Amino acid sequence: MTNASEALSNNPQRANRLSIILMLFALLLAPLSLLAAKAVVPLVFAAALAGGLVLGTSALPWRVIDRRLAGALALFIAWCLVAAWWSFHPADAATLALRVGVLLLVLLYLAGLVRLLDDRQRKRVVHGLCLGFAVAASIVLIDLLFGMPIFGLLKGTAGGGNTNWQLNRGVSALAILVWPLAAFAWRQGWHAAALLLPSAFFALTLLSDSSSSMIALGAALLATAVACFGRAAARLVLAAAVVGTLLAAPLAVDLIPRAGLDQDEMLPRNALHRLHIWEVVSDRIGERPVLGWGFDASPDLPTAGVEPFAPGVKIIPSHPHNGALQIMVETGAVGILFAVAVLVLIARRIDRLGSPAMVFAVAMFVTVLGIASIAYGLWQSHWLALAGAAAAVFVAVLPAPGPKEAGQMTAQLLGSDGRTTEP
Repeated sequence: MTNASEALSNNPQRANRLSIILMLFALLLAPLSLLAAKAVVPLVFAAALAGGLVLGTSALPWRVIDRRLAGALALFIAWCLVAAWWSFHPADAATLALRVGVLLLVLLYLAGLVRLLDDRQRKRVVHGLCLGFAVAASIVLIDLLFGMPIFGLLKGTAGGGNTNWQLNRGVSALAILVWPLAAFAWRQGWHAAALLLPSAFFALTLLSDSSSSMIALGAALLATAVACFGRAAARLVLAAAVVGTLLAAPLAVDLIPRAGLDQDEMLPRNALHRLHIWEVVSDRIGERPVLGWGFDASPDLPTAGVEPFAPGVKIIPSHPHNGALQIMVETGAVGILFAVAVLVLIARRIDRLGSPAMVFAVAMFVTVLGIASIAYGLWQSHWLALAGAAAAVFVAVLPAPGPKEAGQMTAQLLGSDGRTTEP
């Protein structure tokens, strides 16, 4: 049976069909992330399914996905399934863990499909992203400057609810997707545009209410500046991002009351509410530090004797608004170790990239971790789909492997060699 790379090289029509499918996926990614975030999940599944059908049996998942990363994710999900046993609602928690696991594997498969494309086909995918990003960014700019006229018109069709909240969710998505565009611009020789694009979008976030995007994108710009000093500096940034977001989160929360931040009236109300949530969650982590309270147990954590942040406000909402604290409180230190392993593997793949692409990949890595530390619940499907889809699109920005590198990649996918030059 031929492998997927050979199937594409021997059949240009299949290659073109796959590139068109992935171009449409990239084209729709940014607009849907802004206007209908939940639609990103079916978009991911549709692109992966259509791409797999185009290639047939040569693109079976175990021939395409990154096996080591898939193994690390499988171990993490397996522990989540185990931790679901002592959750408050075991059956529902186990079902959610399985859904998350399937979504993560589909995202890995989608990234594997992108890796099979040649440079011309990859450029087609990135062109789709450029057009979709331009449309979404234009909507954001118009709505921020003119009182959200577009979201006002779409309020009844794009999901209803608070339009500020929906716009903030879209801004967060674009804050991540801006980095593949910057990397593409640099590769095309448009160096000034590559440097100005993330900075310009950061300025745009200042007009929004998305504090998570402001903080994460600001940290990413700083990370970009440091990573430009060389590979050693980039590795330091990657290590700091993993340690700072996953391992240092409880320590940072413990310092909040000592610094008096939880009583600082200069902070926005939403920030004070998050600080209050994090303090309560940190106390629950201390009660069950090794195994946690059970997967997806955050909304039902005991809060007897804890004063609400405000009358009528639930002490702990549907999630803690911090990915690291959510992993710790639900799956304990064991879960954190598995999560660190996954992030280290991702960081190692970023470290293998060529220097310009590596800098932008570091920035996107920092942006994703920054937003995950402030905004979304970690198990929200649309959030995981966005982050994984952005990583898959970033692969399209990278140069396709040459014949020797492609042979090494094929050998790795077939299990005969563990080396690879692509993340």
